[in-house]
Amino acid sequence: MLNIFGDCSSLSSIIIPNSVTSIGNSAFHGSGLTSIIVPNSVKSIRMQTFYGCANLTRITIPESVTLIDYSAFANCAELTDVYCYAEKVPYTENDAFKDSYIEYATLHVPASSLEQYKATAPWSDFGSKVSIGEEPTPEPRKCATPTISYVNGELVYNSETEDAEFVSEITDTDIKKHYSKSVSLTATYSICVFATKEGFENSDTIQATLCWIDAVPKTEGLTDEDALTELEALPVLIQTQGSDITIQGAAEGTQIDIFSIDGKKEGSAIAIGGGTTINTSLKPGSVAVVKIGEKAVKVVIR
Repeated sequence: MLNIFGDCSSLSSIIIPNSVTSIGNSAFHGSGLTSIIVPNSVKSIRMQTFYGCANLTRITIPESVTLIDYSAFANCAELTDVYCYAEKVPYTENDAFKDSYIEYATLHVPASSLEQYKATAPWSDFGSKVSIGEEPTPEPRKCATPTISYVNGELVYNSETEDAEFVSEITDTDIKKHYSKSVSLTATYSICVFATKEGFENSDTIQATLCWIDAVPKTEGLTDEDALTELEALPVLIQTQGSDITIQGAAEGTQIDIFSIDGKKEGSAIAIGGGTTINTSLKPGSVAVVKIGEKAVKVVIR
């Protein structure tokens, strides 16, 4: 069987008869096979037998095989599963699976030989190595990190993970013990939220700061004690993502400046509708001072 089906791109399947004891050089080189079951009569798989089978995803090798030659399964880029029933690891050339991305494929072998395969190249290069009949445990999917917005007086969370639920914690910097004669109420809230769903890993936690900016600060300090004063205030949401700081809700045209805690200016912008993002050089864990008009708010870079 020397190059007998080479370059037959329309050949997607074949049954190799039990009378075959060796599959010759380049027998299926470049063919369209999607899977192959080598019969138990075969003892050797020769050079480049299945080289360049671009559609080959699954290979079954019987316990009778003792030799797998140069580049026998090389350049099979779609390979996902190899079942090798040989309890004694076949002599296998190191480039037998070259450029077949076996680091992303699963090797299935007898349980009694699993450790031998793990210790023998190129079998040791498979990304997953499991006993035959044992399916690899899939890594749990992870919920997409949620987004936070403030709409019509409510915090709204969204995640690209469908039907995700949200767990949030909101702390008010004003809610704490005070020992001074006067207390300054800042009306600033720290928000932490992550998405969760059964069968998924919890998402990364996203954090934001919600505060209110006086839209008409000149109305402060009215002296008429009988006046009923209602100050218009804009809710502003500040979120950090890496070194980027995004401000949503500031009045369009408002000057926004970012400073490090030691007073170094890190960036500035004019507020625009839909949100303003300012890139800084601040590192995770550091504190930024976000100055929106005359209002300054401290936030932690996450």
